[in-house]
Amino acid sequence: MVTEPSGVGPGVAGPGVAVFDLDGTLCRGDSFAGFLRRSMLDGRLRAVLSLAAAVVLVPLFLLPAGRRRAVRGFVLLATAGRSAAQLARAAAEFAAEHVAKGRIEPVLDRLREHRERGDRVVVATGCAEPLASAMCRELGLEDVELLAAALAPGRFAHRPVRGCLGVQKVARLSELGIAVPISHAYTDSAADLPLLRAAEQRFLVEPRPRTVTRVRAALGPGFTVLG
Repeated sequence: MVTEPSGVGPGVAGPGVAVFDLDGTLCRGDSFAGFLRRSMLDGRLRAVLSLAAAVVLVPLFLLPAGRRRAVRGFVLLATAGRSAAQLARAAAEFAAEHVAKGRIEPVLDRLREHRERGDRVVVATGCAEPLASAMCRELGLEDVELLAAALAPGRFAHRPVRGCLGVQKVARLSELGIAVPISHAYTDSAADLPLLRAAEQRFLVEPRPRTVTRVRAALGPGFTVLG
């Protein structure tokens, strides 16, 4: 493992595929969690209901078997009574504030370098639409391919219908016709081990020490720490 401050590393024969996580990689913080928190506290009645539900949902979220149900609950509370257009406007407002203070410029520079040399660049994120697209617009990446989690409108609220975490990212790349191995993968999270395994060159962005430990245990020394 080495620390490399700049450059995209040794090239591969012909254009490659560079896949970037979003939260913690191109922009600091968990954007979707922050957006849900703000939305759940928007309005007195919604805030009261959200705080009451948190007594059940937070412990449920901490259990791997209950995490999906907890997320559905958080999304329901955050989106109840909101149309798709209202949700998109709220996402755009949140993204503008979040990106303004969280951009990770060295990694954004790397993304631009990949594009300049002809690599196919994809942002793959567990952040859900419409927030993921709003974040990319604020980062100046509106024309970059995006794989994101999806919400669908229901009668009273939106609900999660598709994820983009862990092994799901590799499956979603396959749907785009992208075969493994890819040339480069950038992430801050050990949850992206399936993506890192699928890459020839692997980069951890500003990782926590425990993330480095987990990735090293799984992959050995074959990755680079940035930041």
